[in-house]
Amino acid sequence: MPKEPDTRPQIPMHLNTVMADEAADLIEKFKDWYCQPGTRAKVEECVPRTRDFLLKYDHTPTIHGGIGECEPWIRLEDVPLPDLDETDDQMRLDLRFSALRLKTFAEGASRFLGILNEIEGLPKNANSYNDKSTNLAEWFLHERLMRTYLQLVADGKDPKDGSSVKLQDLLHTYLYQDGAQQGPIRAKVVQMVSLGLWDADPPTNNRAWRIRAGIVAVRFHYDVFTPVVAKFKPYLTGGYSKREAQADDL
Repeated sequence: MPKEPDTRPQIPMHLNTVMADEAADLIEKFKDWYCQPGTRAKVEECVPRTRDFLLKYDHTPTIHGGIGECEPWIRLEDVPLPDLDETDDQMRLDLRFSALRLKTFAEGASRFLGILNEIEGLPKNANSYNDKSTNLAEWFLHERLMRTYLQLVADGKDPKDGSSVKLQDLLHTYLYQDGAQQGPIRAKVVQMVSLGLWDADPPTNNRAWRIRAGIVAVRFHYDVFTPVVAKFKPYLTGGYSKREAQADDL
């Protein structure tokens, strides 16, 4: 039986050459892609697979979201989480929790995108931007976008009508000066929308860019990030392996 034609939209490999009109056209194509029932079903397929990967805690992802080294995907203070020293020092606990959240986003979102790419749920070439889309700056923006999303949900409003990030905010986040050329930042928006991590409306004559959390970010945060962080948070006080050993001796 012949394989069905690949109808996925395609993202250019060199986004800095993309002009404003082409960027707007690409964003509309990516938004349409993520609205399709088949794409949404593939996003849902990634949720339990990513969550199980993280909870199993025995591999790292590769930079493109594949299955990497045979070792825990997060180590703190140079040890796996069960081997952390016991502490009630609130500063240490706060730093451990911050690191857990950051790594859960970075490693989890990367694996989510890798799986979505494997099942042809991403636009063509989009996964080449996986590693560049799951770093510290993206985590900072993910938190900001999700805060707005959840606030709108709590207020009974449609999250699609919201926006908490402007292009000017991105200039500052990515350390560009005020008045800098918008090309690199516009390219970043196209990149993030292609992966479903952001959703965006290009500017019009009477409206600036509107940027909000995309479907991949929302589904990842609700049913991967949140339960995984909850699962591993109790390990942060330390002494887990020691308590297990003592229980085995009883």
